[in-house]
Amino acid sequence: MAKFRTKARAVDMLGRQQIADASTAISELFKNAHDAYADNVEVDLFKSDSLLVIRDDGIGMSPSEFEANWLVLGTDSKFSSAGKLHAYRPSNKPERAVMGEKGIGRLAIAFLGPQVLVLTRSEKLDHNDTLTMCYLHWGLFEQQALNLDDIDIPVKSISGGELPSLQDVSELLLENTRNVEQLQKRFPQCDLCSIIDDLSDFQVDPRDFEKSVQGLSLSDHKCGTHFYIATANEVIIADIVAEKYTLTKEFTKCLLGFCNSTFAETSPPPIQTKFRYWPTDNRYEDLIAPNEFFTTDDLALSDHFVSGEIDEYGQFNGIVRVYDQEYPDHVISWKEGGGKPTECGPFRVEFGYLQGAHRESMADPDDWSILDSKLKQIGGLYVYRDRIRILPYGNSNVDWLDIELRRNKGMGYYYFSYRRIYGAICTTRKENATLREKAGREGFQKDKAYRQLKSVLENLFIQLAADFFRKDATHGDYFQERKDELDRLERARRKREQQITTKRTKLSDTLDVFFSKVNERIPESEIATLSHHVQSRMQSASFMMDSDTASQELLDAEREANEKLALLRTTYTLIRPRGVGLTKQLTRDWDAYQREHNRLEIEVFEPFVKDVGKKLGSMAAQAKIYIDQRRRLQELIKNVADEQNANVKNESKVLQETSSQTRRAAVNTARSAMKELRDTIEAVNADLAHRDLNDLLPEQIEEIRSTYEKRIDSVASRNAETLGSVRELLAGIVESLENNMQNSQLDIVEAMDTELESLREQAETDEELVQLGLAVAVINHEFVAAIKMIRGQLRELRSWAMVNKDLLPVYQEIRTNFDHLDAHLNLFTPLQRRLYKKRVNIEGKEIIHYVRALFNVRFERHKIHLEATQAFLDSHVTSYPSTIYPVFVNLIDNFIFWLKDKQGDRLISLDCTDNSYHIKNNGPAINRRDAESIFEQGFSRKPGGRGLGLYISKKVLEKEGMTLALDKTLTMDSGVSFNLSWSDNNE
Repeated sequence: MAKFRTKARAVDMLGRQQIADASTAISELFKNAHDAYADNVEVDLFKSDSLLVIRDDGIGMSPSEFEANWLVLGTDSKFSSAGKLHAYRPSNKPERAVMGEKGIGRLAIAFLGPQVLVLTRSEKLDHNDTLTMCYLHWGLFEQQALNLDDIDIPVKSISGGELPSLQDVSELLLENTRNVEQLQKRFPQCDLCSIIDDLSDFQVDPRDFEKSVQGLSLSDHKCGTHFYIATANEVIIADIVAEKYTLTKEFTKCLLGFCNSTFAETSPPPIQTKFRYWPTDNRYEDLIAPNEFFTTDDLALSDHFVSGEIDEYGQFNGIVRVYDQEYPDHVISWKEGGGKPTECGPFRVEFGYLQGAHRESMADPDDWSILDSKLKQIGGLYVYRDRIRILPYGNSNVDWLDIELRRNKGMGYYYFSYRRIYGAICTTRKENATLREKAGREGFQKDKAYRQLKSVLENLFIQLAADFFRKDATHGDYFQERKDELDRLERARRKREQQITTKRTKLSDTLDVFFSKVNERIPESEIATLSHHVQSRMQSASFMMDSDTASQELLDAEREANEKLALLRTTYTLIRPRGVGLTKQLTRDWDAYQREHNRLEIEVFEPFVKDVGKKLGSMAAQAKIYIDQRRRLQELIKNVADEQNANVKNESKVLQETSSQTRRAAVNTARSAMKELRDTIEAVNADLAHRDLNDLLPEQIEEIRSTYEKRIDSVASRNAETLGSVRELLAGIVESLENNMQNSQLDIVEAMDTELESLREQAETDEELVQLGLAVAVINHEFVAAIKMIRGQLRELRSWAMVNKDLLPVYQEIRTNFDHLDAHLNLFTPLQRRLYKKRVNIEGKEIIHYVRALFNVRFERHKIHLEATQAFLDSHVTSYPSTIYPVFVNLIDNFIFWLKDKQGDRLISLDCTDNSYHIKNNGPAINRRDAESIFEQGFSRKPGGRGLGLYISKKVLEKEGMTLALDKTLTMDSGVSFNLSWSDNNE
């Protein structure tokens, strides 16, 4: 009699060739861990040696179970005698629905790598003493000449409740090598040399692994199943690296949300999953951390939300929320069922929807941006069975309900976009047993049950659009009104932002021109030129023979001087735009402008006016010319009065024109509103006159009445709201005028705008600081760990170098460079406050030594000379090194930056007098406009500077009762000097 025989490559065809990608294969192993009642399943992938380790803490397998079940294809171990799915359940855990039923899921390991070492220990054995170990090379199952019966798989039992040693693994590999060599002899047509080479290269020590990597363990009698896979499929690492540079999560999208804990669920998930990718041996990234998937907080941010039950007849009953308007107990019927129960059975559906444009969303801008990014990566409608995800549903490229197809036909009609949805269909094996998965892990079989499920859900989305989101939707008024309102506010915000930005930019440019002229001392130069011109003119007048003509010429010269001075004053007088909040930088510049403007008045313009008067009197006295002082003063006052009167008259004229335009616009708005309402009422009356109401039922009459009322109410409420807004705006203007513009709307808007800008800048700074702090923490941790490792490796290298003369020079060079790097690391030790519980006595010579050690290379590179007086070297202050040292580091680092491009000698000097350090350089002086701003957070003139160094230094010193200040007594050519001062209490 003939029998079926099975080729070895059937294993490869059922496993590796059935799997679409690595994440799908790992998902299969997650399901196996779930069926084994594991609480946790963890994956560790090491880039350095391409090792993939998958561990769970499930019930594990005994030696007999491993051979009878795991090594048997299509095993019936999960079936009872009645043919129903079941699995062993620990007594302390609730029953779980079985995910695996075909007995081939474990073959997915072949896709992950050619070699696997399996370790498993069963909790069903007494004392959990025996561990089962097996090695497989999947390349054997790709050989066409081999039958399954030809392949022997050694299985080794390890007693004692501990992990196998490296010797145990080596013995197992040796036995496998012998078997493969025997196969090579029996089947010479097979090329098994590469498999033998892989066996010799396979180096896994489970004990060493668990010592170096935290997580699930099989030592100390612990149970579970662990897989050590090598060499890991190179596509996995390539996909992980590619995710960092793309908007989609091509690898992790199949692993995220493996167990549902977000949609229509409140209890903790039955199993927790982790995937740690180790780009180095000391640092890992958790690729499927809980916050990487959608959370309940994300659902709360949705603009629209749907949650309810779909019964066995395909009818939906649940909550629908449109923006902040909730519609409870909303019902949507499915008419294709014909009153018969569906094959697919009842299930739950819950999803959120985020508007595609932020201007139409109620979410905060930052929240919207984060959620929008997540939607672009993993948005979609997922399917869960007993809380375990069914692939590929939910993947952003699997629009299994044709939502985008319908939207392309009519966006306004069908409304929903698949990638703006994040939610799930929640099924159970008990209620939805007829929904069967394909063997190739490609979703449900497309039978009648699946077609009904798809039809019910498509009907749900179509009807939701019809009920809430179309222009003629039954409940669509609120959505359209709220959407239009949000859109209107966003347009208004953008328009104002554009106007404000233009005004800020104009003010910033004007301030830059002002300070440029002031720094170049142009006002002084212009006044000097004008003074010389006036003096020359007066000098000429004093030589005139006719005294009346000479007197008039002197007065004309004075008038010309005043007129040109007025023009100069106008040139250097800036007007701050009203109702515009300024950024911190603009506020600093405006304050600096006011100080400089006052200085020009006091030091330049007013002295010129007095000087002209003195010259006038002096010239008149010298030439014995009579000047009518009353006439002179009257003429001067008249000139000023005429000029200011013209300015006010011009503003008054513009105000009157604006007022007339405002009145006309307000009247036209009121007339348009009344006209639209009258036209609507006439249209309703005309429509009513053409209707025959005789044969209509009372319900139909009421429906017509309701329709007419809604038309009139809609127009009336919209226009009333518009007129009310105009009225409130004008009332605010009137109130401000009656209060002499005290606390006017412009003042209020300006104050709010200033506060908003301040908060925005603060948020950006805080975000940068958080990122910087996290980066420094990671770098410091990695740096210290790496230094420790290098120290140990150098000690090992030294012993080799001592016996190998050729290696000795290389070792010495590496050692020298490492010591230099290590010395720089040790420089950070004084900055760690936790090492100093009390203040210590810090001497000036210690500070200079620290500074030289840190900056000596840069001093030499930029030819900067650092000198300290004897007073500084002999000085001392009682404080924390973590307080004092960073101040000197920050100041000298800044000094080096500004000195490096200076021509000539470059000098930094340190001095001390009384209780004050003087840190000085001979570089460019600090601009006058910046003198009051250099200690403010975020202020910096250094390209790419964060503006934190001086700010933090000053704050830290203030906590210790010390001060850091800029020496403002220096001239423009004297460099920069800072004074670090303390009281006697700090001694």
